[in-house]
Amino acid sequence: MDNGFTINRWLRYSYGFYLGIIFNFILDIIFSLVYKNYPLFQPINNYLISIFLTYAVFEILFFINKRLKNTLDWDQHPVQRFLLQFASNSLIAIVLVMVLRWGARFLLGSIDYIALADELIIMALVVSVVLIFVVSELSVFLLNKWRFSLAELERFKKENAEYRFELLRSQLNPHFLFNSLNTLSSLIYENQKNAGHFVRELADVYRYILENRDKELILLSNELEFAKSFINLVQLRFDKNLEVILDLNHNNPGFRIAPLTIQLLIENAIKHNVISRKNPLRIDIFIEDKMLVVKNSILLKHTKEFSTGLGLKNISNRYGFLTDRTIEIFNNGEDFVVKIPLI
Repeated sequence: MDNGFTINRWLRYSYGFYLGIIFNFILDIIFSLVYKNYPLFQPINNYLISIFLTYAVFEILFFINKRLKNTLDWDQHPVQRFLLQFASNSLIAIVLVMVLRWGARFLLGSIDYIALADELIIMALVVSVVLIFVVSELSVFLLNKWRFSLAELERFKKENAEYRFELLRSQLNPHFLFNSLNTLSSLIYENQKNAGHFVRELADVYRYILENRDKELILLSNELEFAKSFINLVQLRFDKNLEVILDLNHNNPGFRIAPLTIQLLIENAIKHNVISRKNPLRIDIFIEDKMLVVKNSILLKHTKEFSTGLGLKNISNRYGFLTDRTIEIFNNGEDFVVKIPLI
């Protein structure tokens, strides 16, 4: 994306007119200081020539810079673009000004001897004007880049807040608390050993959430250890109706992941699918091609639970700021697959 400014035709007409007058007037001031007998105010023909030259140079440089935009844009190569545009524009502008200036003076019959000092002054002024315009274009690019960064930062803050709210909402969801307490109540009467195990797993889950929910990234090994506790928790609730296969055969201690990602994906599968003895839900979690894959069988509920719809969207947006790799989501009618890039 090229963030330099472009100038429409009517604006170039205006620039050519006013800059031509200013350019010629500055030359007259310089020459009047260099030569004692040089009059400050020159004939109008000189100004008309200057306006014509300026507009002609504008049009040609505009055409060249449009082509340059397609091969070397500001966004990808700002330094190279600045140097190449300044050098090429200066050289072309000098050649054009010299050729058109002497050609116009020849046609008007006002040609006389060539003073090298005069030509050097004109060249220096041309280069100065080109430098001003290239610096202006670079400044516009940097300003747009800064504004875009601010907008992206604000969007990230908003989406990060939504993500954290979704995490908090999912954990403080009355259904989640009710189901956890109901499971605990049943276990107390049926199996006190499992009840104690359930309480410890529930405590581990909440401690992990409170400690890590504000972090951007966490080691994959830590997230997988948390996932074990959470999986044990939901399996105690659903018994044999839920099967979660967590493949930990891969040793990738350096990989990182956004905290609580696995939990949200497991909850997403539980929330939207039927879980029963007749139709058990299977969730596979494994690593493939530097991606964490969460795959679950599909048997959608007829009545949907309340959902903000922010879960997968916020995970996707969150990773959009953490890496240039995107989350991949597949649904073939039998399995729902989410692939999370490992960082």
